[in-house]
Amino acid sequence: MRTGCRLGCKLTLSVISSVLLILTYPKFNLEFLAWIALIPLFFALENHDSRLYQSYAKQVREGAMTGFLFGVAFFSGILYWVANVTVPGTIALILLMSTVPAVFCLLYTMRFQDSLALRQGASARGSEWQAFIFVPSAWVCSEYLRSHFFTGFPWALLGCSQSFNLKVIQIADITGVYGVSFFVAFINFGLYLTLKRISARPCRPREIFSRIVYPFFFLLILSALVLAYGHNRISRIYPAQRIKIAVIQGNIPQNLKWDSQYRDYIIDKYETLTKEAAREKPGLIVWPETSLPGYLEYEANLKDKILGLAKSEKTYLLVGTLREEGAKFFNSAALISDNGEIVSNYSKIHLVPFGEYIPLADILSFIRIFIDKPIGDFEKGGEFTVFNFKLHRVSIEPGSIQKTTEFHKFGVLICFEDIFPYLGRRFVLNGARFLVNITNDAWFGRTASPYQHMQHSVFRAVENRVPVVRAANTGLSCIIDHNGKVIKSVKAGEDETFIDGYAVGTIMPTFANTFYTRFGDIFSWFCIMVTAVSLLAHFKSKYHA
Repeated sequence: MRTGCRLGCKLTLSVISSVLLILTYPKFNLEFLAWIALIPLFFALENHDSRLYQSYAKQVREGAMTGFLFGVAFFSGILYWVANVTVPGTIALILLMSTVPAVFCLLYTMRFQDSLALRQGASARGSEWQAFIFVPSAWVCSEYLRSHFFTGFPWALLGCSQSFNLKVIQIADITGVYGVSFFVAFINFGLYLTLKRISARPCRPREIFSRIVYPFFFLLILSALVLAYGHNRISRIYPAQRIKIAVIQGNIPQNLKWDSQYRDYIIDKYETLTKEAAREKPGLIVWPETSLPGYLEYEANLKDKILGLAKSEKTYLLVGTLREEGAKFFNSAALISDNGEIVSNYSKIHLVPFGEYIPLADILSFIRIFIDKPIGDFEKGGEFTVFNFKLHRVSIEPGSIQKTTEFHKFGVLICFEDIFPYLGRRFVLNGARFLVNITNDAWFGRTASPYQHMQHSVFRAVENRVPVVRAANTGLSCIIDHNGKVIKSVKAGEDETFIDGYAVGTIMPTFANTFYTRFGDIFSWFCIMVTAVSLLAHFKSKYHA
C-alpha cells in the first residue's frame, strides 16, 4: 500500500473513531456506540506495509501521530464549549489533551508493532491473550496520566460515556471510573479481534464459529461478571435514615452576577426560591457556587439578610460565597444553621488553572490577554472541611411523643472539583455521608458542558456509595442516589438548563465505605504495573532474541 494512501486511511479511521466516541456523550447520549467506537482506531493502528517491519521507529511514530489526530478530533467535539471563555485557550487545551491518546497509541504500537492481525496459530493466540490485558490497561494508564498531569483534567473519560448505564458503572465502587474505562476498552478490543479473525483469510461459514469463540469467550466472561455485580449492587438495600434536601437554581446570567445594579435582584430571587422550597420542610437547602453577590462574613447587611433567612425558615442553608482573609481570597461554601449562625466554611482546594488563578504568575501573567473572561486570583483552601448539621424529628407513638436529634455529615465539592475522584473519596474518608457539588456553569452557555459535568457527579456517588446533591446556577441541579441514579432535578417541561427553580428530594446517606473509598486508585496502579511489565518483557525478548 502506498504511503500516502496508508496514512490517509489511518487519518480517516481515527476521525471515524473519534466521531463515534463523541456521539456517546451529551447531548447526543448514544452511549451504546462506546462499545464499538474504538474499533476503527485499532484498525488504524495496524501495519499493512511489510516494508515497514524494518523501521520500528517509523511505525511507533505513525502510531503516536494517529493517536494525536484521534485526540484532536475527539477533544474538539467534546471541549468546544471552552471557546465561550477563550479561543486560544481552547486550542491549547485540545492540543495538550490530544497528547494523551497519542501516548496510548504509542504504547500500543511499541508493544504490538508487528501487528496482531498478521500472526497465525499459537503465536497469535498467545499475543492476543496478552493484548486482552495490555490494551485496556494501557488505555487506563493514558487516562490516569490525563487526570494527574499538570493539575489534571479527567473530563469525558471513556467510562463517563456509561454514566447512565447503571448496571455497568457499579464496579466503580471497586475500581473507580477507570475500571469502567477498562471494561469499555476491553469490549472494543475483543470485538476488533473478532472481526480480524473472521476477515483474516477466506473461510467457509462453518469455520467462522471456531475463529470467534476465543475472543468471545473473554468478552462474555467479563461482561457477565460486570453485569452480575451491577445487578447485585443495585438490588442491595442499605439501612439509612432519610433526609429531605432542596437544591436552588437561580439562573443568574454570568454578565449580571457581579453587576452592583442587579445585586438586590439576585438576592431577592434566591430568597424567593428558598422560601418556596422551605414549604416542603427540607433539612438542608443548597445554593450554587458564588450565589451570593458579595462577601458573606464581611458585609453586615448581606450577612444579616442571609442568616435571617435561614432562621426564619428554620432550615440549614449552604451558600456559595467569596471569602477574604487579609490579602487572600477564596472560593468558598458556608453552612448556616437553622438558628441563623455560620457553622463552618470550606474553601475550594483544587482550583482551575487560568480560570481561578494563573500558575507561575510571575512568568505567565501575559496569558490574561488571551482570555476573554476575567481570571480570578484565588488561593486554594487547606482543609477538607466536613460539614455537620442536625435534624430534629418528632415521632408520635401510642401514649407518647418522641423527640430525637440526628447529626449528618457531608462534604462540598465546588465547581469542577467533582471531576476529581480523590476529592470525593477524601471527604468520605473524613466522615462525610453524602456529597454536595455547587457549581456555576453559566460561563459556557447553552452547550453540552453542564451535561458532561454532571456525569462525573454520578461516578462520585457510585465510587463512594453516597448520594450526591448538585446545585448549579444555570443547571443541571439534581439529586443523585448512591447507585448513580438521578432521582430528582430542577425542570421546566423538558428543559433542565437556563431555567430558575428548585427541586426537593429525599436522600439516604450510607455508612458503608467502599473498596474504592478505602484503597483509592489501586486498580489504576495495577493497570500501570501491567503495562510497564508487559513493555519491559517485550523489549527484553526483542533485544535478546
